[in-house]
Amino acid sequence: MTNYNPPTVYLDGLATELKVEIILHLSNPIPLARCSRAWYATVNSSATKSKWLIGRYGKTHALFHAVKMGEPFINVDVIECLFAQKAHLSRYFIQRLMLGFGKHDSRLIDLKLTHNIRPLDPEQKKSIQNKIRSPWASDLSFDVFFRILNEGHDRFDGNDIPLRGNDMESFYYLSAGPLCINQARKKLRENEKEIEILIQRYKFAPFPPRPNIGNPESHPVNSDDYPPTDGYENVRQLNDIARAILLHPKLVNFWKESGYYEIVDDMNDLVMGSVLSNFNSTLGHFIRELKTLQSVGFRPTNEMMGDALIFFEHRLKDIEVLIDAFVIGRGLNRNTILSICLRELLNPDRNLEQYNLLEFILNRIDNPEEIAYRTLQSYNIGNSVNIHPSRSGSIPQAYTVLKYGPIVYYYMLAKFGVDSRIATYLMSEITAARIWKTKLHESNRSLVLSSASIDTLWQELNTVFNVYYKSGVHFEPRLLSLFQTCPEEAVITCLFEGYLAKLFGYKVEFQPSQVDEILPLQVTPFTHGKRRASDEARMEWWHAIRYCNLNDEMMVIFRRQHKRFLQRVCGTVGTSVSVIKTASTWVKFK
Repeated sequence: MTNYNPPTVYLDGLATELKVEIILHLSNPIPLARCSRAWYATVNSSATKSKWLIGRYGKTHALFHAVKMGEPFINVDVIECLFAQKAHLSRYFIQRLMLGFGKHDSRLIDLKLTHNIRPLDPEQKKSIQNKIRSPWASDLSFDVFFRILNEGHDRFDGNDIPLRGNDMESFYYLSAGPLCINQARKKLRENEKEIEILIQRYKFAPFPPRPNIGNPESHPVNSDDYPPTDGYENVRQLNDIARAILLHPKLVNFWKESGYYEIVDDMNDLVMGSVLSNFNSTLGHFIRELKTLQSVGFRPTNEMMGDALIFFEHRLKDIEVLIDAFVIGRGLNRNTILSICLRELLNPDRNLEQYNLLEFILNRIDNPEEIAYRTLQSYNIGNSVNIHPSRSGSIPQAYTVLKYGPIVYYYMLAKFGVDSRIATYLMSEITAARIWKTKLHESNRSLVLSSASIDTLWQELNTVFNVYYKSGVHFEPRLLSLFQTCPEEAVITCLFEGYLAKLFGYKVEFQPSQVDEILPLQVTPFTHGKRRASDEARMEWWHAIRYCNLNDEMMVIFRRQHKRFLQRVCGTVGTSVSVIKTASTWVKFK
């Protein structure tokens, strides 16, 4: 019987339709264009570019991003393909394009700065240069610029198109932006027909919000400047849109009917953030407002729910109402909402400073320990045990500090107890950070002197480590490889002469340095039995210690204490370690 060899399929041999489909699913197709000439031609074809833009940014914002990318990405053929695929062109876009097209005379700017009557310091010069740096459409070629203007001429009023107008300002006044809320609602409804024409006839839509990525200082944008040089819509103008939606949610339907389906995604944070920040304890009114906004597509996101909880953390009675509102606003059951809230509160980026919200949520959630444990795992809190330094051998400073503030560790210990999985899991993170800190300090003793903040964080780490150790929280055997390379004797002694001595039934004579007294927390402890039997823990540790590879890298302090502990357990003070390690029988503990 002959072996069947399936035909080899090469990427170059794929049909053009399949290649395009692959490209449309990529956030950056450029690396694919470098594979071959065939892929280069497909990636850079005008039809593919236009489909990619619409698929990634939607029909409303596709043209904006095409212009922002500039040459060589954009050309007249790409514009033609965008218009053929029904990409939107608004009168507001043309007005903004007129303000952003063309380059500044950099030489003239330098001359003005040089011959300024009053000398400018470097910061003042930088500020001026930021304000006049090339706007978002400055690199647009004239033929592309002319093609867009020509399309606008054909779509909107011909020669009467108000190129020097501003539909964003028109919307602001039509939506009663200058008036107080009580007057604005009535005025907005009076102007509803004009606003509808502005949106549906002239395709008015705000430019996309500025993405929150990268280093904002590398491309500083003054949010008060209008129009902004990077092209994105400023928060100030987006707030005007959000205010109008809150006053009259029906406006969202006008935008959707005109094809701007991204209105909800673009405005959700501002609209829902405004609703939550103005929350009051009258559940009925709040629920009605949420339902109205939900009917047009808005909903509170996970992050907003976390923000709202922290904003109202001193009003726990109102938070109960807020949770009920989230249940309705998200259409989820109460336990799922509580789980989401817990996940947001335990997000390390929030740097939680109080424990009352954790207590509030955990006392109301089903199976709190399991949910809290899975949440900590989802953020890889204990992952620092498995990390490795960079190739240069340097230890990132982030490995040497805790992911939470001390209050979270104290609370979890008080809530779930020393024998809980959560306490053991957190102890692994704490111990790993403690050892990495010791190693970093050993390699760079001047670091702590150069930064007061890192000194404070390291003091907090030492205190939390000592609190967990003195409370009797378990060390996991997987930490042994880290202990091997720890240069600080006190930390290694905590393991061998403290934790393991107690675990194996010996007298504990070692105590770490004195720690500040921790004030008792007002916590309802979670009742449970012991999580693991001492025999099980002893077996796991004995196996780890016996089969620890003495040929691996380890500090002299560790090697000495490792040998002493083996001899202590086996009662063979005069016997060589190699003989002890090859013993096949289990030691009967004292």
